[in-house]
Amino acid sequence: MDQRAVLEQILEWARHDDNIRALVLTGSLARGDGSFDALSDLDLELYLTDPTVLLEQDAWFLQFGEVLVVEALENPGWHPTRLVYYADGKIDFMVAARDALVADVSYDRPFQVLIDKDDAGAAFRRCPSEHLDPPAATEFLRCINWFYAAVLMWAKCLRRGEPWAAKMRDWDSKIELLRMLEWDHKARKGWEYDTWFNGMHLSDWMDPDLLARIEGCWSGFSTSDSLRALGESLALFDEVSTRTAAALGIEPFDATRVRQAVDAFLGTDL
Repeated sequence: MDQRAVLEQILEWARHDDNIRALVLTGSLARGDGSFDALSDLDLELYLTDPTVLLEQDAWFLQFGEVLVVEALENPGWHPTRLVYYADGKIDFMVAARDALVADVSYDRPFQVLIDKDDAGAAFRRCPSEHLDPPAATEFLRCINWFYAAVLMWAKCLRRGEPWAAKMRDWDSKIELLRMLEWDHKARKGWEYDTWFNGMHLSDWMDPDLLARIEGCWSGFSTSDSLRALGESLALFDEVSTRTAAALGIEPFDATRVRQAVDAFLGTDL
């Protein structure tokens, strides 16, 4: 997909549709730092007088390319999105009511207001991310507990011979491992250090030694491979969580009993 050409097409459509009052570009293209590439998504926010016009039909996004599949997410508490997968690319459309601008719209990452028919520019503002502050002790301990809970269930599933369920709990542990790796880097490099989102651009922000170790935390479907990955995940999380706890002035978590429980499930010493 020629994203910039498609963006111009979307702009032309939005300018002539009176229901569309504002269009905002977010994501990597809005950063303007070269991180946008041929495989990047277009991330767009549409603010409309009547959003149901777009949410209840699909003809509008068919005009931008050959549609393969669409994820329609209602996102309770936020705004609906339509993640449209085209034959040559992907566009993420957020669809919101114009009234949402009354309460201001804040961004913790770069954005560009491309269309603003009602001069609502003051409603769009950049604000510091909550992730620029160290986690509170309660948030840190939640990550600790959720990681080790996932590991315990991962081990139990392996013991029961349930590899699919084991992979699901493996993924739960990876969510918390990534969170701790992000905190570890920010604690050492400054809380404004950009760790991107959902593990994107790992090679740009993660220390090479830790990046190399992550490979060992993943596994195939076999029990033996999953056991290896479980052990590597435990070792890496133990290390970075202990170091981060010290940086935050939080008592490090002693995972000895968790490891013993895992060994008891598996009959092996990880």
